[in-house]
Amino acid sequence: MTGWALVLGGRSSYPRPETAMPAAADRTEHRDFLNRYYGVSRHFYDLTRRYYLFGREGVIEKLLSEEWSKLIEVGVGTGRNLDLLHKGRPSAQYAALDACDEMLGHARKRLPWLSAIHGFAEDADMTEPFGGERPDRVLFSYCLSMVAEPVAALQNAQASLAPGGKVVVVDFCDLEGLPGPAAKGLRKWLEWFHVEPIRAELLEGQGADVRFGPMRYFIVGELPALD
Repeated sequence: MTGWALVLGGRSSYPRPETAMPAAADRTEHRDFLNRYYGVSRHFYDLTRRYYLFGREGVIEKLLSEEWSKLIEVGVGTGRNLDLLHKGRPSAQYAALDACDEMLGHARKRLPWLSAIHGFAEDADMTEPFGGERPDRVLFSYCLSMVAEPVAALQNAQASLAPGGKVVVVDFCDLEGLPGPAAKGLRKWLEWFHVEPIRAELLEGQGADVRFGPMRYFIVGELPALD
C-alpha cells in the first residue's frame, strides 16, 4: 500500500532528511486517486469516520491542555480536527497540508481563517504557512498510514519544529488485540483504501513515546523535535 500526505516548491529554512522521494509519476497517480475518492466521500466523511477513527478526541483534549501557539495538521481532510482545536484555542495560528485538492477546497471553505497548502509530507516546507516561523506542534491524525514514506514524513515534521515542539500522531495500529478473523478483515479493508497500519517500532525508531488504544486498534505517538 502506498499513500501520501503532502509539495511545496522551493528551499526550506530547516534541514531536510536525505531520503529518496517517490517518483513524480507515482505522486500524480496517487493525487488523482485521492481526488476521485474524496471528491465524493468528503460530503459524508465526518459522519462515517466517527465510528472507526478512534482516539482523535483524546489527542485533541491533550493538545488543548498544553502550551503552544502554532499548529499545522498534515492531512487536514475536512478540517474537522482543526475546527475543534480552533474553538478550544482561537488565539493560536493554524495551518494545514494535504495532497488532495478536493479535501483542501473543502477545508478552506469550512475554515476561512485557515492557511491551507497543497504538498506531500515527506518534503513539504511546514514553516511556509507561518511566514518561515516554526510550528510548535505538527499533527498527523489518521494520515501517516497513508503516506508513502512515513519515516521521511516524520523526520521532515520533526525538523520543522520550534525548540521544545513535538509531532503528534494518532492512527491505526497493528490490530493485534482483535480476534484473528476480525483483524484480517479490517486489514484487508484498510488495504483497499491505501492504508497501512502503523507499528509501534516505526514511531519508536524516531524517538516517540507511544500508547495504545484498546486491542491495539489505534496508536498515539509523541515525537520530539530533531536537534
